[in-house]
Amino acid sequence: MSMELGLKGRTAIVTGGSVGIGKETARQFAREGVNVVIAARTIAALEAAAEELRSETGGTVVPIAVDTTSKASVDALVAETARRFGGVEILVNCAAAPGGLVRNNIEEADEEGLLQDLNTKLVGYFRMCKACVPFMRKAGWGRIVNVGGLTARCTEALSGMRNTALVHLTKTLSDQLGKFGITVNIVHPGVTRTEHVESWFADMAAKEGISLEAFIKREAADPAAIGRMLEADEVANAIVFLASRAASGITGESIAVDGGLSRAVFL
Repeated sequence: MSMELGLKGRTAIVTGGSVGIGKETARQFAREGVNVVIAARTIAALEAAAEELRSETGGTVVPIAVDTTSKASVDALVAETARRFGGVEILVNCAAAPGGLVRNNIEEADEEGLLQDLNTKLVGYFRMCKACVPFMRKAGWGRIVNVGGLTARCTEALSGMRNTALVHLTKTLSDQLGKFGITVNIVHPGVTRTEHVESWFADMAAKEGISLEAFIKREAADPAAIGRMLEADEVANAIVFLASRAASGITGESIAVDGGLSRAVFL
């Protein structure tokens, strides 16, 4: 018996949809017959991604520019999506600076960088949820999947506080919205092969005078239980499942897709 995801004909917004995990999530949605709106700040990158995804999947992928630090921009994105497709049923929040902007010690930490991280990822996700929820409530069905990060569960970077706060936002919204047929969950990716991460790792490897492959082995593969770096589609698989009809009994959960990088026990 095959698992029915029940996604065909649904409408999704994926922020951060022009690259990385967001783009891969949009790709998988399009394959499932979802009407996908990909949103990010740079329209040229969005248009290129949309053309690639449409060509590959034959699906409906619409690029719309958004700045999630602006309520007016968020409201315009959601209104245009609803105008085109009649509503919004799925929201994947993935628009943020990977790793965060504040990763140094408190003495060197930049207050403005921290505020930007919080405004973009935490409050930006909040703005997107607030704009989409009325359409989900009207439909009596909705899925919100927030993309957080493993720094929610460790002390690696000061910017990790945005991910910890997102867990609280996710759980609180799951309590508020469950009775309307809306589930809300958060996924914490491990070290994942994306354009940004490979560029970031290449820069650090060059500074150390070692190869990119050696750096990835040390930082991403060796510490993980699966012994390799995660691929973007592996994270997208979990997001798409949580957005599906098959995951209707899961809400308020904080799920790591990290290849066993985290060794903590969570009950």
